[in-house]
Amino acid sequence: MMQHHVVSDDFLGKWQQTTNVMAGIFDVPAGLIMRVWPEQIEVLVSSHTPGNPYEAHEKANLNTGLYCETVMATRDVLQVPHALEDEHWQDNPDVALNMISYLGVPLLWPDQEVFGTICVLDSKKRLYQERYVALLWEIKRAIEADFKVMAQQQELIAGNAQLRDANQALARSNEELKTALEKINTMQVDLLRAEKMSALGKLVAGIAHELNTPIGNGLMLASTLKSNAVDITRELEAGVTRKRMQDFIGGVNQGADILLHSLGRAGELVTSFKQVAVDQSSMRRREFGLEKTCGEILVALGPTIRKSGHEVVCEVPDDIVMDSYPGALEQVLINLVNNALLHAYPSGMAGRIRITARSDADDWVEIGVIDDGVGISPANLARVFDPFFTTRLGQGGSGLGLSVVYNQVTSALGGSVRVDSELGHGARFTLRLPRIAPKEVA
Repeated sequence: MMQHHVVSDDFLGKWQQTTNVMAGIFDVPAGLIMRVWPEQIEVLVSSHTPGNPYEAHEKANLNTGLYCETVMATRDVLQVPHALEDEHWQDNPDVALNMISYLGVPLLWPDQEVFGTICVLDSKKRLYQERYVALLWEIKRAIEADFKVMAQQQELIAGNAQLRDANQALARSNEELKTALEKINTMQVDLLRAEKMSALGKLVAGIAHELNTPIGNGLMLASTLKSNAVDITRELEAGVTRKRMQDFIGGVNQGADILLHSLGRAGELVTSFKQVAVDQSSMRRREFGLEKTCGEILVALGPTIRKSGHEVVCEVPDDIVMDSYPGALEQVLINLVNNALLHAYPSGMAGRIRITARSDADDWVEIGVIDDGVGISPANLARVFDPFFTTRLGQGGSGLGLSVVYNQVTSALGGSVRVDSELGHGARFTLRLPRIAPKEVA
């Protein structure tokens, strides 16, 4: 069971905001994150919404017919539209609290052990559309990404007690990055805006993971250098040989080189992500080099790309300068790359995705995102830009990514997008954009 995994206040605070927003979107009195124990299940986080009968840290005994027990046992989504109309559910304990409808999905630790569930409950009959089920899966994936960060932090603490300070510094750094995610509250306006912000959340999780290595190495080296300095200070009192001093100085120089390299790498990651994050969280118009923007996107997506096992290359000339909205363009390219990573390559197939660009004589720019994957079937080709259309519902596809691409390209960027594909021969998404964007943003 999960009792040995400590959840910090930072994550609890973030999840509290998530459940509050989730309950608002689903228009229910109760949004919950549940945690399982050996013989009980606990309300870990409860939304601050009117009519919510559940309090945080409440516990209930297992094997009593709770909705969440079935979700954890099946490791799958459970939807109960009306418990009183269903013989299997009409006597479950939540009915006594007038919670007669339920939608929930399991939460799994990185080792696939069940942590608990995330769910919404209502006092009236509810039959949720597929887009709401897909949104709940996306929220589950975001929380499970936090689990991975938690697991990495716990491994660092167990491996070296001296790195506890590093974890605290990293947690503070993560907290600063998470401020960009606060805009996710705007998902209450509509589900498309929620998809736009979730893309930034995935980048934050990837960059936070990537920063662990250079920052951890830097802190370990700093600790070693300090320890060596203490040793040589003590030895100086009794006298040291020239050879000992040379060894000490050589070690300091070598350690300093490694430390500078580690901190330089961390600085590059933060700089690249900072630019992407600023662009993503605003609609600021500015001049920017297309090649540099493409490179920043690949840095931000680095963890996701490496985990996928595929290759993404930028084949963009260095002389294309645009006066447009980099945030909108970055989001479009990120969604297209993520779409290819998710859909183009079956398990075990290695792929290569290319981002290309060229200038037209009439001051327009054509950008291509090209994969060598399995392609798109003719039946699906005409529907890929439709909202909520996906072939991977509940498996990482919400059906909103390409719809966001279409809306951003045709409104903010003032251009057009098309897709060409044949089964077995990959897919090509082509953006045709004015180098100087329209003055008014739709």
